[in-house]
Amino acid sequence: MPAFFPDVLDDFLSPVFLEKVRKKFHYDETQIHEFQAVAEEMLPLMREEAIWEKSVYSSENKHQSESCSVIYEQVVMSLGNGIDCLQERYSEREMLSHSYMIEVLAGEFLLQGYAAYNCYIQKNTDWHVAKYHFLGSEENFPLEMLPELLKTLTPLITCNSSFCMLPKKSVAFIAELTQDDKVRCRGICVDCSNLNCSGRMAEGSLAWKRVPVMTDMQLTYGYGRIFGLF
Repeated sequence: MPAFFPDVLDDFLSPVFLEKVRKKFHYDETQIHEFQAVAEEMLPLMREEAIWEKSVYSSENKHQSESCSVIYEQVVMSLGNGIDCLQERYSEREMLSHSYMIEVLAGEFLLQGYAAYNCYIQKNTDWHVAKYHFLGSEENFPLEMLPELLKTLTPLITCNSSFCMLPKKSVAFIAELTQDDKVRCRGICVDCSNLNCSGRMAEGSLAWKRVPVMTDMQLTYGYGRIFGLF
């Protein structure tokens, strides 16, 4: 099973990344040292435990185009149990500010993982990502398929009867891959069918016009739901 994307791990403590996250979540400049200290505690845990895994996705429904120009992969990413334990220790000591710093740093780190996956597919295959499909957001990909998806990919990530993933800082999705150069992934929330989500990114919406690339987005409640943070 592959460790997490090395470039994303190597960038985690960079001043550019930390400053970007600090500003995005409106932390004061006086908190930068505290912010960096939390990140420094997180990185060794993620280097040891953060993983991702993928495999070809197929089902009776096929979800394939007649031209066979589209294939699907099932993918999971996880930061591991160490990050959950660190966050719990902060909470037990009533260090709520530190606990929330883990939340935002972990969310931004996973968000970088989507971009890294895009690059990996394009670099190592003849395909590229056209779209992400999240379980429970579409009829063809019900949330109930999550346990079997996890079982197929790795024993290190599980979910409970309410489909909450463990470790908590984990994501699972179906990636739609294509060889059509005119079709490119425009962001993880583009074309989501949930009209009530505050993070909706339908093309032409105000949110879509504001955000040129997905990695510049602040995690709204809608993004948090995708990442399992709320």
